Amino acid sequence: MATTGFWPVKNNLKYTLDYAENPDKTTAEKYLDNDLYATLRYVENDDKTDRKLFVTGINCVTERAYECMMSTKKRYGKPCGNLAYHGYQSFAEGEVTPEECHQIGIETAKRMWSDKYEVIVTTHLNCQNHLHNHFVVNSVSFKTGEKFKNKIGDHLELRKISDEICREHEKSVLENSSFYGGEKGAYWVHKNGGITNHDQVKADAERALAISQSINQFFTFMHRLGYEIDETRYSVKAPDWERAVRLSSVGFSKEYIKNRIANNGRTSEWYAYHRFHYIAKPKTTPLISIMRDIERDVKYTSGIETLIAAAFLIMIILIKAAKDSLKYTPLSPTMRMEMNNLKSYIEGYHFLNDNNIQTTEELNICIAETEEQINNYELERQKTRNRIRWANTAEKTILKTEAKNVTAKIKPLREKLKKLKQTECEFDKIQKLFDTELMLEKQAERNKNLSKER
Repeated sequence: MATTGFWPVKNNLKYTLDYAENPDKTTAEKYLDNDLYATLRYVENDDKTDRKLFVTGINCVTERAYECMMSTKKRYGKPCGNLAYHGYQSFAEGEVTPEECHQIGIETAKRMWSDKYEVIVTTHLNCQNHLHNHFVVNSVSFKTGEKFKNKIGDHLELRKISDEICREHEKSVLENSSFYGGEKGAYWVHKNGGITNHDQVKADAERALAISQSINQFFTFMHRLGYEIDETRYSVKAPDWERAVRLSSVGFSKEYIKNRIANNGRTSEWYAYHRFHYIAKPKTTPLISIMRDIERDVKYTSGIETLIAAAFLIMIILIKAAKDSLKYTPLSPTMRMEMNNLKSYIEGYHFLNDNNIQTTEELNICIAETEEQINNYELERQKTRNRIRWANTAEKTILKTEAKNVTAKIKPLREKLKKLKQTECEFDKIQKLFDTELMLEKQAERNKNLSKER
């Protein structure tokens, strides 16, 4: 039984290829003798990919896959846009051996892409017994220069081909399964420890349904959890989501909801559960309270919207408060999804403090300074490399060492720059999360005041 999918690579083709060909993933210790495993560990960052097991190139030389793919792009003048497509083919636990998994992956890639595109097929063995293949497919055809269109039919075709080959190898398939099993890209979100909109809706719907005694009460609870409700289509949508989620797509059809509600309230245990887990009208506004406290403490006059370190701190305080008590759970479904990312926000906050960054202005200055340092070192290294061309053997050795030393200085700066830009993006995300949460909290405050007046 194999599941499949693929999505575009927009930024770093080299990184994607390196990830797919990582020897720690394509070879597992239990399949090798100790000496070979130790050798592969030693050459983990080596470009000689022929030392890795379960890595195969189709229409390209495995060891020079990146160069082959980029050469094709340059030949047809299409170096931009989607650089490649990164796909997967995952098998059920214990269903295939590493050899079978890789062979099925090669056959699948050949039938799907081999007539036009360069492909790297790797088999990762690092997820316990859940073996899976990765495909890295060049977005430009080496034969025609045509770019891969990435239509929904292509994804369905990959699933069809994979199922056919699995049957040929006497492996099970998912009969009449919905495409992607839900959301496109959910595999990678789950792989990175995240949750999707569908996951959050499913969890909230289960929470609301477990204590509902009528359809209207169920929708009331979902509204209190921050959703806009479409009772006709049986769909819900968070204020900051582009698209609504049909409840049937997460396993809550009309019939299922009605049957569950019909069985609620029949036992004393249910009433005890209902009292403890009842979803009341929002009475607290934790984000507003935390932001007021922070504003009283900070010394800046520019306003809290520019205080990047304070934003990370507020997220940390809010998530910790929510984890300690349901009373402080964020109203926005998207904000609740961020509760899984506490560690990331703590790391971001420490990174800002370590680099003495408190405001967006200081962040922009740090980014500009880091970029300038990198550019200066790259110019210095290029000058050294230019001198190598005309140097004698002894001088070349010295100059190459100098160039390597400069490269060693550039590497941590690039890592720092990457983290700075990532932090900048996270701050933009935090601001959007705050806007939605504040809107819901202010609405809750207004409703609370109206209730008092009545």
